[in-house]
Amino acid sequence: MRDRKSSRYLVVIMLLLYVLTAYGVAKLVQNNGIFPSGMDTLCHLYKGDVLYRRILEGDFFPLFDPLWYNGVEMTRYWEPLTMYLIAFFQFLGGSSMNAYLIFTAFIFGTGAASWLYVGLKLERPWFGVFLGVLWFFMPNNLAVLFYEGNLPGAVCMAMIPFLMYWFYEYLQHRCWQALPKISVCFAVFCLSSVDYAGMILLAFVIYVIIDGIIRRQIKRGIQALLAFLPGYLLAGFWLLPSMTGNAAAAENTDRWEQSFQNMLLSINPIARFQRGYGYFYFGLAVFLLAVFGVFLSKRKSMPGFWTAIIILASSSDSVYHYLAKLPLAHILQMLCCFSIALCMALFSFLSWNTLKRGWVVLFTGLLALDVLPSLPLILGNQSGVMPQERLAYYADITLIQKAKEITSQRLALIDENSLGAMSNYLITGYGTPVASMYGAAEENSAAYSNIRQIDRALEEGNYLYLFDRCLEMGSDTVIVQTELVNAIDKKPVLNMDHAAAKLGYKLKDTSKSYRLYKLETDGAWGTATTYRALGIGTSAPEISRQFPAVEETDTTKIDDFTFEDLKDYDLIYLAGFTYSDKAAAELLITKLSESGVRIVVAADGIPEDRGSRNQSFLGVICNSVSFSQGYPSLDTIDGILDTDLFPDGHREWNTVYVDGLDEVWGTVEDLDWELPFYGTVKNDNIVIIGLNLTYYLGLTQDKGVEALLSHAMKIRSDEFPVREIVPYSIQYLPDHVIIDVDRDDVNTGLAWHDSFRSEQQIYGKNHLTYVKAGKTEILLAYPYFKAGIAVSLAGVIFIVKYSLHLLRQQKSEKEAG
Repeated sequence: MRDRKSSRYLVVIMLLLYVLTAYGVAKLVQNNGIFPSGMDTLCHLYKGDVLYRRILEGDFFPLFDPLWYNGVEMTRYWEPLTMYLIAFFQFLGGSSMNAYLIFTAFIFGTGAASWLYVGLKLERPWFGVFLGVLWFFMPNNLAVLFYEGNLPGAVCMAMIPFLMYWFYEYLQHRCWQALPKISVCFAVFCLSSVDYAGMILLAFVIYVIIDGIIRRQIKRGIQALLAFLPGYLLAGFWLLPSMTGNAAAAENTDRWEQSFQNMLLSINPIARFQRGYGYFYFGLAVFLLAVFGVFLSKRKSMPGFWTAIIILASSSDSVYHYLAKLPLAHILQMLCCFSIALCMALFSFLSWNTLKRGWVVLFTGLLALDVLPSLPLILGNQSGVMPQERLAYYADITLIQKAKEITSQRLALIDENSLGAMSNYLITGYGTPVASMYGAAEENSAAYSNIRQIDRALEEGNYLYLFDRCLEMGSDTVIVQTELVNAIDKKPVLNMDHAAAKLGYKLKDTSKSYRLYKLETDGAWGTATTYRALGIGTSAPEISRQFPAVEETDTTKIDDFTFEDLKDYDLIYLAGFTYSDKAAAELLITKLSESGVRIVVAADGIPEDRGSRNQSFLGVICNSVSFSQGYPSLDTIDGILDTDLFPDGHREWNTVYVDGLDEVWGTVEDLDWELPFYGTVKNDNIVIIGLNLTYYLGLTQDKGVEALLSHAMKIRSDEFPVREIVPYSIQYLPDHVIIDVDRDDVNTGLAWHDSFRSEQQIYGKNHLTYVKAGKTEILLAYPYFKAGIAVSLAGVIFIVKYSLHLLRQQKSEKEAG
């Protein structure tokens, strides 16, 4: 009885102390001179602010935000839990900046309370108190919150000790009551960050395997893992619509390599002083503790140490090359598992109740010392500079403040997120907001591929494409960060100004690193466009950036088009295309060529035959060939072409030449063999090009290769589509958008969403929304809502039945025993 009273007093006292400490942490952050720090912090504050303002208007579940990414379905794609938390804290604090301070205190308090809970359950309350305070300040946890600005990840980080204990409780004691807690907790993680939830599941799978090996039985571990499934189901009301949409999460896999790094860097505290905070730090003290525990701890605490070591080793860049060969490998973001691994190691430390006090004191001291190099993340410079001062400064030097004053419809800030989420927060969340072509959560953008194309055009120096597609996206104001322009271009700024002028954008202002352009328009407007050429296939967007007159498509399948769809184009460019019926695809292409349409096929992108596994199409067969350092001289119909060397990182060039051409227009010599790579087949309107020259042109801007491709396609690189600006009126309401225009087939500039519904004719093309003449009412609805609710109810039923099944099983075993 006395122990219970003591525990209650301890809980009350510590919770009060935690509240006071959380307040102190918030004040520390408020005065650090850099808050709200973190690359993505302002992104989450913006989301919370939008939600809060909509709730004040009576809309508790807003469907659409027109200010980011040409329109985004906010409650469909933005994980709701953190967004609603920020909105609630804004209600308490009165502003988004105060909401951030309250959120910081909340993360500290929740993490501390979770470790106190674990300490009490394991009958080591004072140790739990220590870990509760330490947990917030662990280097990786500080980086998640104050460097990455990953607020959803911070929510998961604060709560994961609860999940760890309930999982451990079931493994050790078969306590069936732990299973519903696991399910609900995991549902919370899914609604905070579904990617982070996936990493948590992966970590616990590793933990169960290790535990099964050590204890020589894995049944309990599998039973506990099954409790994660209803967690996914419980979140089904949001997960199902989110996963079935047309946003870009599946496309955005090009940064996966950044989820790995040198393992020695992950445990080197000195690097914090040498390299700053732009890398993941696992912690030398935790590493030493885990190694110590792997060899000397007891069976019940050993799995956590092993799992931490395995996760650390799996985050090594040397492991990346092996994982890259696996299907769906891009979901394995191992560096993001560090906080999970840290929790498992510290939990094992806490549950290792036979460890002598001297060792406990030693390792707790090392853990505290390991925090010190990362404290500047929270301490800042203690200048007391307030966020509004910093935001005003950046709004001025980036020309955003002036751009907002002259923007009539939409502003495009092309800076590759050099300021993190601040770039677009300055446009849409600071001062008087205007719509932005960009945002700070690109995986939620239905028009992500369009935006990524514009970014790549800047990297390559294809400025005509850049401004033409800004026009297509409805951006009348464009800011370009000049530090990002292509280094190959000898006169990048001059050429960019000329390209802007050709498309009607006038230079309005400049600063040290930014240039501001304005298209003279008023009010809302769209475009009516005529393209001469169309690109089909995964690699076709490359040619569009180099030849802006080539239109992009949403699909890679030739079969998705009919003869009537394509006959009015002068050119069809095929690169990385697919088909369902090869014979039908070949017949369509041949028929088009005979009607006068030019067909250019990039041989490297010809699909393999299902049976022979050969790359063949229209009677030509592709054969592999490799070059080192650069192409040999190319003997073409226009003469000998000597190209630049392959750029760094591409010195070994694997590509194809082609056999079966009717007329050869180009050959390359390799080991005394004349290999055909360029020519015609069937008739003079079907041209085949090998050697991956399109990709090479994108990397080098080689003028000779540009001329060769221009000859093949009968189109110039300085051509762009014919666009006419069409004024229209638009009105955004909570559940619908009203557009009134006096012309057919107008590109509104709004991103196309598969949830759009209308009694009038609307359609999506290249991820943008097109309407017919007259008044169009687009209904906004939350898709798959009923199905999602059904999935969540199935999760509830699963939890109940599964828990009762295990309870009955345990009773039967006791009776039998």
